Amino acid sequence: MPDSNSYSGIRYRDQQHIEKVVLSFCEHFDNGALDKCLEYMDDSIRGEIDGVKLKGKQNWSAKIGELQKSIKDTHYQTRHMITNMQFFPGADDTVKVSMYSAWLWTDLTTGQIQLMSMGYYKGKVVQKGGKWFIAVLNSLPDSRLVKQFYQDVREDSVKVR
Repeated sequence: MPDSNSYSGIRYRDQQHIEKVVLSFCEHFDNGALDKCLEYMDDSIRGEIDGVKLKGKQNWSAKIGELQKSIKDTHYQTRHMITNMQFFPGADDTVKVSMYSAWLWTDLTTGQIQLMSMGYYKGKVVQKGGKWFIAVLNSLPDSRLVKQFYQDVREDSVKVR
């Protein structure tokens, strides 16, 4: 009989741990605590999140000072809103994850909130030593999908003529 705490072959408790890893990574990213993001990364992490390339934990660690300088004097607070996290079992203690996301900026001087992008994150987590780590994380903004949609519509309308 299958484990009653599993969904798609992934135990519910593991799903909770994975969700906490992804959300904690994003929260530290938003709060400029970029060194704390390292705690949630696999050594060979790769991908791109909101324009910041991920090419290994060592590479991220080397960039922290530069990234923190770039946000030090800004008067914006970023926030990730993540929902509908889905889990898909992979091989060798890996799980693929997918979730919707919105990235907001709050102007700390005026209080105005601006939606920077909407889309989704896709990635992969790996379990090592009983803990989950982000191995791959990519942000995929809807603007890319909208552009592709309108390109397809234009091509279809030309074919019809």
